[in-house]
Amino acid sequence: MSQPRVLYGKNIVPHHMLNFSEQVYDILVGEIELGRWQADERLPGVINLAKELNFGTKTIQTAYDRLKADGYVRTLGYRGTFLKSTHPRSKKGTTRKIGVLVSPEQTGDPLILWYEHVILLGAHRQNMVTEVKVQPPDIDSCQANRAGTLFARGCAGIISLTPFRPARRYGDSSDDLPLVFLVPPYESCAPKVCADVREAYYDLTCRVIRAGHQNIVFSEDSIEPDPRQTEMHRKGFLDAMEEHGLRVEWKAHQKSLKVVNTDRGGVGQHLRELTALDRNKRPTAVVAGSLGRAMALVRVGPSEGIDIPGDLSVVSIGSDESSGKKITGMLPDFDHMVDTCLAMLERQNKHGRSDYTAVEVRMHFVAGQTLRDLGGRRPRRNAAPALKHDAQTLSQVAHYRGR
Repeated sequence: MSQPRVLYGKNIVPHHMLNFSEQVYDILVGEIELGRWQADERLPGVINLAKELNFGTKTIQTAYDRLKADGYVRTLGYRGTFLKSTHPRSKKGTTRKIGVLVSPEQTGDPLILWYEHVILLGAHRQNMVTEVKVQPPDIDSCQANRAGTLFARGCAGIISLTPFRPARRYGDSSDDLPLVFLVPPYESCAPKVCADVREAYYDLTCRVIRAGHQNIVFSEDSIEPDPRQTEMHRKGFLDAMEEHGLRVEWKAHQKSLKVVNTDRGGVGQHLRELTALDRNKRPTAVVAGSLGRAMALVRVGPSEGIDIPGDLSVVSIGSDESSGKKITGMLPDFDHMVDTCLAMLERQNKHGRSDYTAVEVRMHFVAGQTLRDLGGRRPRRNAAPALKHDAQTLSQVAHYRGR
């Protein structure tokens, strides 16, 4: 097993949305903005840094070229790369700091790295800088937002990617910093911003039905890290099926729990069983319980002589093209979620209190290549569903559950 790549205490890992050069750039920007180097001080050389991290020089050079284009550094020929500005996007004196809190277990997690990346970009859009802290084992997490414990009193607020119960609601003590959680929807901490995954699976299943499919199976992933997440996916699927009066294939669903995504034989057997459910001479559609399950079905399908979406439509939460076709699914608007977090922190700073329990942000449909449109547009059987949360702006208070 190769040694982990670590730059200034931050792991650099394979990531399907964030390449190595982007990760190096994010780490260097964070170190620059937090004052690791002073103006005109020399940064590590490209060749030395590439050797240290076991990368080709092109990976590091690309990151440095972006630093230069963004105004952080300047190059002086063979003399090297030197710091030009710690905050090139901001006017003097306007830069504020946003704290980002993660747990030790989350360090190097691909999703957490992506959130850190999006928070960095969101902070830059508002002339802010980010400071990422890993929760130390000797500090009680419920006190993590107390000023001076992890983040200085002047910090504009904390976006926590790890859930915990704060000791107090913001505003009850002058010693606390504004806090918002960016976490999965099943976590009970507050105030939080999360993707509305149940509504996403409801919406996704409705789209499959409107495409003309009637034999629809929920293929549940047996290795989902948290069963609460799977339960929300399943409930969204069942809501749509019940509303349209469609039969749920419970036997096929139970069999899906025994399938391992990395077992090509097991996935192949699952595919054969799914296509055998074609009672009305129309392809069965699969709503996959995870992106990993959808990718496994799309990857193995051709070797089983099953054309996707010709013989079998596949949709899921998320989207990916590494299996040969772009998977049809639902994706969070990460930028909007981060902007919502920043707006909630600003509201806390302005009013001296926390006004929200949760903001559930609607996910967006991604039209891929794995859903076949049969031309059907079946009307919904029942009355319109209850209002779904669609967080477009913090002024739409009626869409939120106030605390």
